[in-house]
Amino acid sequence: MKVRYWGVRGSIPCPGAATLRMGGNTSCVEVVADGEEIILDAGSGIRPLGNRFLKEGKPVKASLFFTHVHHDHIQGLPFFVPAFLPTTQLKIYGERKGEHGMRDIISAVMTAPFFPVPIGALRAQIEYHEIKEGDTVKVGPNVTVIAGRLNHPNGALGYRVESIEKGRKRVFAHITDTEHGAEPDQNVIALIRDADAFSYDSSYTTQEYETKKGWGHSTWAEGIKVAKLARAKRYLLWHHDPAHSDKDMEKILAEARKEFKSTMLSYEGLELSL
Repeated sequence: MKVRYWGVRGSIPCPGAATLRMGGNTSCVEVVADGEEIILDAGSGIRPLGNRFLKEGKPVKASLFFTHVHHDHIQGLPFFVPAFLPTTQLKIYGERKGEHGMRDIISAVMTAPFFPVPIGALRAQIEYHEIKEGDTVKVGPNVTVIAGRLNHPNGALGYRVESIEKGRKRVFAHITDTEHGAEPDQNVIALIRDADAFSYDSSYTTQEYETKKGWGHSTWAEGIKVAKLARAKRYLLWHHDPAHSDKDMEKILAEARKEFKSTMLSYEGLELSL
């Protein structure tokens, strides 16, 4: 299993000199498990992923799982060039919001006056699938994706990707936008239990969180707490606050490693082999 980060920021893209090392694109993670192409969210980071697909020159066949549809997790989809090519096969999974499924939501994003190109311009072979907490999707013969509930305004899902490769089970979990409570979130712990690596919403320091309760995000300290409880092997600081510069993130990493040595910073271009 290979994991690559294409966008690691939360809330809004933040390009500039202060974010060159971590990157300024929003949420997009690629997982290749037993040959299956899985994309987690379509923030602005999905655009360079699409460009890489084009350079490879092969027809794209992928499963795209949305954790939720706030702007920073969906804004890149209209700029994902493979979605406009008839040779692309794309299965899109997401949670229904009231009367609206994922096709309705994407169509609304690509509607005037907010966007000039309608959803009908997407020529890829697209299948839309509804997913909810507790569901397990069999992506391939040896690959499953499990959805779990996160604590975020308007609702969000976390995902656990499991694959059997060369006789060994491999696990990557992606815990984006979630706010912790007084007690560790058992939904999160279930998703990351014994994971080889997991991303966790580390938007704030403990001090910052005191003024941002109710915003739907967590802290790196809480990430360490659940990592230990779930016996996860590697913890990726994720969903960096746009106000945090590269220097800020390096300081946070140093503090986090005092508590959990296997903590890592997620950054654009980071590749993990699990």
